[in-house]
Amino acid sequence: KARQHFIRRLRLILRLRPETVGSKMKLRIEIMDEKEISEGAEEELVLRCRFPDERIMQLQRSLAAMIGAGGEICLHLEDEEFFVPYGETLFFETDGARTAAHTAKAMYYTELRLCELADILPYSFIRVSKSCIVNSAAVSSITRNVTGSSEIRFRGGKKTYVSRKFYKDLIERIRETRLR
Repeated sequence: KARQHFIRRLRLILRLRPETVGSKMKLRIEIMDEKEISEGAEEELVLRCRFPDERIMQLQRSLAAMIGAGGEICLHLEDEEFFVPYGETLFFETDGARTAAHTAKAMYYTELRLCELADILPYSFIRVSKSCIVNSAAVSSITRNVTGSSEIRFRGGKKTYVSRKFYKDLIERIRETRLR
């Protein structure tokens, strides 16, 4: 009975007026009942719209980043293959003919080129130079340099650089995908 009261109250609190979220848009949260939970129903997030305009697409990308788009990538270290979760990867960079993948603990290699990686990586990854793609969710700090490349630091001490051309895009991606 206390659970039902809590659910009813939560539903009332979470109903926002359309002007709070955007024009003609409602935000609604439905909480599964005991029967659905016992039947093993999966949690589901649905964006229902008339047409996927830019704000809907931005919302979808932000939600996907927050949920943690999951998945792993196959990386190599000498003769061994590792399946590393995307979220553990700090950045990818090319060093000559090979593409290196950096995590906080190790550096692996992949046969994929940066342009191929850009197509398969979650939304939190963004190109920051001709030779580097970073996980914006893993960025710890950025030291701005107006005349050249700015330094990006990650948790764990690793660093790389963002060129002036890509700096603004990186900052926008960080703001989009992180909670304020």
